[in-house]
Amino acid sequence: MMKNLLFAIVLLLITGSFVYGQTQVYYLGTGTSSDQQGTSCASCHTTGNIGQPIYDEWKNTKHAVAFDSLASISYFGYDCLPCHNTGWEAGTPNYGADEYVVKDTSHHPNYIITNTTNFNRVKNVGCEACHGAAGTSDRQIGSNHWVDYQPSLSATVCAKCHQGEHNPYYEEWLQSAHSRSTQTGFIINNKACVRCHVAQNFIMYSENPAAYRDTILATGSDIVPLSCVACHNPHSKTNTAQLRFPLLSSRTICDECHTGEIDSVDVNQAPHHSTSELLSGSPLFGFRYPGQTYINSAHTYAAQHRCVDCHVHSNPASAGVLASTGHTFEPRVEACRTCHADYYTAVDTSNHDKRFDYRGVQTTIDSLMTKLEYKLTHSTHQDSLTLAFKEANYNLLSAQGEGSHGIHNTRLVKKLLMDAIAGYNPTGVEREEGVPTAYSISQNYPNPFNPTTTIRFSVPTQGNVRIIVYDALGKEVVVLVNSSYHQGNYSVEWNAGKYSSGIYFYRIEAGSFNMVKKMILMK
Repeated sequence: MMKNLLFAIVLLLITGSFVYGQTQVYYLGTGTSSDQQGTSCASCHTTGNIGQPIYDEWKNTKHAVAFDSLASISYFGYDCLPCHNTGWEAGTPNYGADEYVVKDTSHHPNYIITNTTNFNRVKNVGCEACHGAAGTSDRQIGSNHWVDYQPSLSATVCAKCHQGEHNPYYEEWLQSAHSRSTQTGFIINNKACVRCHVAQNFIMYSENPAAYRDTILATGSDIVPLSCVACHNPHSKTNTAQLRFPLLSSRTICDECHTGEIDSVDVNQAPHHSTSELLSGSPLFGFRYPGQTYINSAHTYAAQHRCVDCHVHSNPASAGVLASTGHTFEPRVEACRTCHADYYTAVDTSNHDKRFDYRGVQTTIDSLMTKLEYKLTHSTHQDSLTLAFKEANYNLLSAQGEGSHGIHNTRLVKKLLMDAIAGYNPTGVEREEGVPTAYSISQNYPNPFNPTTTIRFSVPTQGNVRIIVYDALGKEVVVLVNSSYHQGNYSVEWNAGKYSSGIYFYRIEAGSFNMVKKMILMK
């Protein structure tokens, strides 16, 4: 740190640009490597020069040709210039691009460059467009360059241009979960979580995944959520869309975080963010029952850019329709028509939570999840400790946590849920055949009993049911059932091993239905 500071002071002394108390800053322009050192960004930040060679990568990005590539397009005019050049700050004399252009409606395009030499210094979207002006009035590097001259990682930097009706990146990002990735205190203080919730950490990880170690890079107001620069590298176009990871059919940047990051399935642990595994059809998604065959759906290979195809599906602005950039990251049903010819008639878009109910896929998966959840939540405590319960519960949590209602890999999710339903048979509450038309509760069997007995009851319509056991004095002993039940016939077992012999009563409460029966514990 001290070495860098000394170097900076020496350079400033050499260039004669150290201005104590500098308040006004001016735009130098990106320039080229042939510029006199200290008079432009490129004069230092090129290969073989004194700064990091960021310019060598930046010159290949779209920012580097933001003005040049559009200047000949007929609809490109004066109103476009602020976002396609550097330092457009009307009314502020600081050598920004606006000082060398005037609007002229008689000219095509509708502007005239009044000073070509100076305009060329700041045309296109150069370094200072994001980092801020870095010079002095005599076009030398200013003192501010050496004092905390780092651009904010906030999305508001990009929002200066990437917003509006035809370019609503920022507005859409604000609607996304990425913009709220640091709102949970537990997450930003947990070293295992910050990599995927804090921009500084994800950038550090992207630069060297193999060497990254969980660490807290920022605290308090310095913490930045997953903003634009967390995913996009403003200095490099090595990858498509300047993403920090390549866009492949087998893996993309989304997979870096939306993954369970496990080497093997452990039903004793809750699955976490396993979307990547499901979309890939990986055996690391869900618990696979021995002897069963699991087949993947077409999405595992049809989505050539994986998550991006559906979740960042975009469209340009058209008459009466605003542009969409896909940066809410909500999946868009319009993406379905790429593969599904019957998209308009077979996709139910009426429900926000199930906008991809293609031919009832999501309804089917939801039904299976409800059935399995019901079976699990109505288990006895003893049943919940069994391996069979944990295996079935792992599949339920995998399907629920993944979040697409099975769309990412319908065949696999459906099979996992069906196997879990078939493979888990609790010894406590069990659903029986038949459709009851009235509430009822049977006499326990056996009776007398020692120490277990079974009580059967029927529910004609969905609602909450309570079954309570009382002793001979009317004191509540235990609540056997207190949950919502669908229409059906059920049975619950009571193990009275820790209670004394004697007369007990059990009572059912369901809506307006109440009934009490007597039973005898005889040890």
